[in-house]
Amino acid sequence: MLSAASFVITVTTIVTVLMVHAHNTQQLGSSDLSNPRVDRQNSIILAVTLELSVLAAVNVIFITWATALDTRRSSALARALGATPTQIAAGLSVAQVLPTLPATIIGIPTGIALYAAVSHGATLDIPSATTLLAVVLGTLLVVAALTAIPARIGARRPVAEILQSELA
Repeated sequence: MLSAASFVITVTTIVTVLMVHAHNTQQLGSSDLSNPRVDRQNSIILAVTLELSVLAAVNVIFITWATALDTRRSSALARALGATPTQIAAGLSVAQVLPTLPATIIGIPTGIALYAAVSHGATLDIPSATTLLAVVLGTLLVVAALTAIPARIGARRPVAEILQSELA
């Protein structure tokens, strides 16, 4: 749930940023002049978005690592019965990716609602469906990649060592 909440917040921010960018592009048109206020606003929004994205990435890595530690005995038992470390790591990755899909889907209307709430009646420049699909797929790919690292590390411990250790 923590991971899903983290991604709802991150995707909400990304969608809101996309809407701000679309609004600014619509307002300024194709002018070569830059608006210092819009440039500053874009810099701040980019910084906040990057910070939230890094926080979400760190959450995914630590949650996956904690899950790998919590499931090490059952994973070792599965490996003793024939599962490969790759299968164990894939299982842990899927366990993290599954809650990410509904979180990203919830994050899209939440981002639109957030922008509508703070836009003070300005027109809503909703990003294209292709852009929103790219946000969903990109988020899923990033989560899969980030969970693969700690999941593979956790799945490489020797089975005998884990099964011989005393119960925690």
